[in-house]
Amino acid sequence: MDEQQRSGEELFERLNREKKQRRRRVVRTVIIVIAVIAAILVLLVLNLRRSVEQKFAAAEKEVLTYEVKPGTIHTLVTGTGVLEQVDQEEIKVPAGVEIDEVFPEAGDLVTEGELLAKVDMASVMSALSDTQSQLKTLDSKINSAKDDSASTTLTAGVSGRVKKIYAEVGDDVGLCMAENGALALLSLDGYLAVDIEAEGPARGDAVTVTRADGSVVSGLVEQARKGSLTVLVSDDGPLMDEEVTVSDASGKVLGTDKLYIHSPLAVTGYAGTVSGITARENAKVMSTSGIVTLTDTKTSANYDALLRQREELEETFLELLTIYRDGAVLSKMDGLVSSVEYDEDTFNSAVETQILTLYPQKQMSVTISVDETDILSLKEGQEAEIEVSSVSEDTFTGTVTEISKVADTSTGVTQYSAEVTLDREEGMLSGMTANINVRIEGTENALIIPVDALHQNSASYYVYTAYNNEAHRYEGRVEVTIGMQNDDFVEITSGLQEGDTVYYTESQSLTIMDMFTMAQGMNGGMGGMSSGKSSGSRGGGQMPGMPSGGGMPGGMPGMGG
Repeated sequence: MDEQQRSGEELFERLNREKKQRRRRVVRTVIIVIAVIAAILVLLVLNLRRSVEQKFAAAEKEVLTYEVKPGTIHTLVTGTGVLEQVDQEEIKVPAGVEIDEVFPEAGDLVTEGELLAKVDMASVMSALSDTQSQLKTLDSKINSAKDDSASTTLTAGVSGRVKKIYAEVGDDVGLCMAENGALALLSLDGYLAVDIEAEGPARGDAVTVTRADGSVVSGLVEQARKGSLTVLVSDDGPLMDEEVTVSDASGKVLGTDKLYIHSPLAVTGYAGTVSGITARENAKVMSTSGIVTLTDTKTSANYDALLRQREELEETFLELLTIYRDGAVLSKMDGLVSSVEYDEDTFNSAVETQILTLYPQKQMSVTISVDETDILSLKEGQEAEIEVSSVSEDTFTGTVTEISKVADTSTGVTQYSAEVTLDREEGMLSGMTANINVRIEGTENALIIPVDALHQNSASYYVYTAYNNEAHRYEGRVEVTIGMQNDDFVEITSGLQEGDTVYYTESQSLTIMDMFTMAQGMNGGMGGMSSGKSSGSRGGGQMPGMPSGGGMPGGMPGMGG
């Protein structure tokens, strides 16, 4: 029994020792793996840092120069929008025509001559008869209106004094009225007035008014408001729009301004040509006094209006005849039915009614948003390039047809809209995405430099005109003013002259992919970790806006200027 007990204890101790040995082996393995991973990470970081340093060191050696010279610079206004149909055609039936049935549905394609609607032919005949009667009535009115004419003499209408005559012999009355608002102006109450910003005199006080020729006339304060006075002078002599100076009783100058008619009356007309001026400026006239005589006073306003009504009735009559001839409403073109407005329950034959809308599908448009810095560069009629990738890899040509000057600030950024129109090509559908490029007319003989040579801080733009090879730093910092700019060049409007030289380094961006690719360069030094080959670096250089050769721009350590 004792021997069995000893044998069991020995077995237990042996199993315990083996268990501890296995645990120690696992711990050693974990420590070794962690150490290997740590070593790999250290090697990766060291190799990555060395690659980046080499990349920037290579860039630092690549200091470029550019001689400032005249050139042509262009810019592009770009935007993205969706294709939309344009030039919709509304299909209507004249008043009086009853519709039995409309056949197409929204989205249908129809061809020229295709049946659109079936009509009640008796209603068409009745509408033709009514339209013919209306034409006959209009013809009688037109015949009576042929001899309408205006008076050949324009009178004052009210007693007063003539202060301004705008009309001249040979003037067209309508054009003179449109330009000046009157053929002549009368003063009705005997006064001209002047408003000045001044205080002191009260209503009814006498003042002196000095005319432009130095002569002095008496004035009277009509109104005295806080900070302003209205002064009256006789309309007999002083001229309308004459600049005068007002002084108080002590001789203190109160102010200067132009005279205007205190109570004006415009002499007006609407037809004819001025053949004579029977009044003169500053003359007193009676209500029946002639002011202007006219010739060619035959008026066509009513006559022309009646003719336009007849033209509209003629079109309606021809539409009715076409429906009568065809026995139905037929399509006049190929097109896409965008909507059907006809509703059997609400249709009213007593008025002209639209039954459906067609798109001819000859042109399409794209509306794009334009930044506030570009909107003034756009002009209607400019050519645009349109890319519709879902239709073709080729570009299409369009034209800027509309520019909105109403801003949209709903997104927090000021945007305007512009519409570009193009001929529809096979496969183009409403809603397809289109990219627009509008090339803005450039500046000729502009002093230009590469965009990479231009730097900016919070206060200004600047360039470097020298480079110290020994100190590896840029010098000769010069502030400049810029004009037009594109992806490659920028216009310099001041700060540099033709023949100056700028120093810079081509800007490049170091991306995460660049870093990852450079890190692959250490693969060969870690046997067993990877079987791939080193792919090296995909370019690189410095961060955008940073000149190489000695540090950050703008006066940071190591930089000249």
